[in-house]
Amino acid sequence: TNHNEDKWFLDIETFDPHEPFFCRGDWSKLYPHEYHKKAYDWPQYKMADEDDETITHVRSEYAALVSKCDDSLGKVLDLFDEYDMWKDTMLIVCTDHGFLLGEHSWWGKSAPLYQEVSNTPFFIYDPRSHEKGACKNLAQTIDIAPTLLEFFGVGIPKDMQGEPLKRSYQKGKDMRETALYGFFGNSLCMTDGRYTFFRAPQKPE
Repeated sequence: TNHNEDKWFLDIETFDPHEPFFCRGDWSKLYPHEYHKKAYDWPQYKMADEDDETITHVRSEYAALVSKCDDSLGKVLDLFDEYDMWKDTMLIVCTDHGFLLGEHSWWGKSAPLYQEVSNTPFFIYDPRSHEKGACKNLAQTIDIAPTLLEFFGVGIPKDMQGEPLKRSYQKGKDMRETALYGFFGNSLCMTDGRYTFFRAPQKPE
């Protein structure tokens, strides 16, 4: 609707892939597997002590949801092609956290914040830049807001802790030496991109 307009913004928020891990039709057929037990599509955040058949089933249903989401993203990219939006439209694709599907013997996101949980997909296309490929610099989701403000020519508040990503991928310089991440009740973590320091929360007396 807005592809011919100037300075428009669209946020597409999808809940999937998320519990319950259930997907109808051809998506599930992409991941055939044997499962003869009762429905199991919402594992609790705990140690993954289920049998291999159950874990494989959950992983397969999750993969089906991811494939469905990939197809939906593909429709957005097709619109970029159809309306030649690559010349002036920024595209950011990200997520908030990963999910353990039996890796490290855990379900969910409440275990120690392994790579599968904390190192999340984060893609950006900036029509002003011709850089391609993976960027090794540390970036965080707090960088999205200042990136958008800079792109639209809006001043960045002084108390905003993120940085415009343009400084990283156009200048090829690190924006930060380390990144902090974590959430309430779990570890507070600091990483330099290779090593991570975990500080566990104190248990209440």
